[in-house]
Amino acid sequence: MDAERYHVPLIFSEFGACFDGQECANEINSSTDAFDDHLASWAYWQYKSFSDFTTTAGTREGMFNSDGTPQALKL
Repeated sequence: MDAERYHVPLIFSEFGACFDGQECANEINSSTDAFDDHLASWAYWQYKSFSDFTTTAGTREGMFNSDGTPQALKL
């Protein structure tokens, strides 16, 4: 891994921009498990919706629904 070779910290910060559902939860869990296995830091891409125009997930990629309730599978 380049981070090890160059002795620099590694952080993953743009992953998981997906809709609420089991497939999305699986994607998030497999990603964070891999990051943890390699002692890499991570932060979920979008905590809540800011009407990001760069995504295809629209307002549903955050951790919360538009009414403020959490997307339980992502938690």
